[in-house]
Amino acid sequence: MKLTTGLCVLGVALSLAGAAAVGAGAASITEKTTYFAVKGSTLAELDQDLNRRGPFLSETGVRHPGATEVTFDGKVSYKRTSEGCEVDQTNLSLNLEITLPKWTPPKRVSPQTRLIWQTLEADIVRHENRHAAIAKNWLKRTESALRNLRPERTCREMEAMVNTVTARYLAGHERAQVEFDTIEAREVNFRLRRALYRAVQEQGR
Repeated sequence: MKLTTGLCVLGVALSLAGAAAVGAGAASITEKTTYFAVKGSTLAELDQDLNRRGPFLSETGVRHPGATEVTFDGKVSYKRTSEGCEVDQTNLSLNLEITLPKWTPPKRVSPQTRLIWQTLEADIVRHENRHAAIAKNWLKRTESALRNLRPERTCREMEAMVNTVTARYLAGHERAQVEFDTIEAREVNFRLRRALYRAVQEQGR
């Protein structure tokens, strides 16, 4: 039997505004992982419960075996210079909320079911952690881009440039996440078969 997997589609929000006060200069990252219980004694039952209990994502209209919600936020302060106005401090933040399945095997469960679940669970965790890593990378890239902007004549123009650059990097982040999911969807069966083969080999040692 095959245990069906779904792909994570992440929700992204941003609120980036100018600030009069000077903020901290380093981005902050907050991570939270929650679990939902999955019940069943067979692969078919586990598959059914995953589809029934997994996180519902409005972007896809279906439930998934795991999900990563990404929220960007932050403030940027400006300062006047002889050249006009430039970015003074960036105070960006990233909030990551990862949702994963958790299965407590009943007493009478076949070793094969346990092994296949462990293989699938590890792949779900890897997939969601990769989504988080992509978001962290783009947070750093956005922060670096904002700090290295050239001065503008006025702070109003500087703020407009910050908003433009931020929007461009957020779009790049979203494309990177979609591309990752597209590749994962194309290779999911091969990847799980390979992981299961390795698990069987290691179990036999």
